[in-house]
Amino acid sequence: MAQQEIEVFGIGTPRTLRVHWALRELQLDYTTWPIRTRTPQMDAAEFLAVSPGKKIPALRHGSLVLTESGAITRFLMDRYAARKWSASERARIDRLTFFVLMEIDATALYVIRRHEGLPAIYGEAPGAVAAAYAYADRQFAVLADLIGRQHHAIGEQFSEADIHAGSVLDWALALQIELPANLTEYHERLRARPACVAARDANAMIL
Repeated sequence: MAQQEIEVFGIGTPRTLRVHWALRELQLDYTTWPIRTRTPQMDAAEFLAVSPGKKIPALRHGSLVLTESGAITRFLMDRYAARKWSASERARIDRLTFFVLMEIDATALYVIRRHEGLPAIYGEAPGAVAAAYAYADRQFAVLADLIGRQHHAIGEQFSEADIHAGSVLDWALALQIELPANLTEYHERLRARPACVAARDANAMIL
């Protein structure tokens, strides 16, 4: 399938990592706009044309413009991956992906990011931060049970669920959250993937 021009807007966060990782797994050529969150670059007209809400990552693929890392990775995998999933496999990928994005990223880790990492912007909230750490511990335990001893999130085949899980595990380590042993082993396997190594370099993440 012919590749249209692909542009990625955003670097430096676990969420932008997901898009760079998907593109590297798919061995696709793309152009990076190295925009970091909360910088003057977010006011550039070219960026606002693709992300009026000033959020990264964003993707431009021909005439298609997308934001939200989950939507972007799903589109790229559906469009370019050789592996096509059955309905039941897709349901398992979705279950794990949505769980990671909502229960771990948005509900736990981003609360910590806002109120512990960026108190000057979002305010100090020690009670909320403590609760978010406790909630993260519970949800990483759930993730550990879901993955078990499988090589990848849903078995032997890599999927976008691994990208999302790997990104929050990176984030957890940066926050010094202790992970279950099987998640640590799973994370080490993901980090050793050549596409992940290349994506981490391209993303230039600083937490």
